[in-house]
Amino acid sequence: IHTDMQMIGCSETEGASDNSLDEEDVIVVDFIAERVVDTQPSFVDHVSFGKDIFQVAMGNLIACRRNLNITQKALKDQPLES
Repeated sequence: IHTDMQMIGCSETEGASDNSLDEEDVIVVDFIAERVVDTQPSFVDHVSFGKDIFQVAMGNLIACRRNLNITQKALKDQPLES
């Protein structure tokens, strides 16, 4: 049994996307350089995420920023204690 994990995170100015298999990074998306970094060693059969993985990660980043904006607006006037 294997564990596959995808993490996407964002702020208003930055973003991160990481795909892992069994707690080892497989690919990392570099949004600044606009490329996917394959972190798999050369001696293993590489896991493929398809040639559109950067576009998928960009879509996830856009959704993350949209959700961040909605959450910031919703929590703007909330008291620190309920």
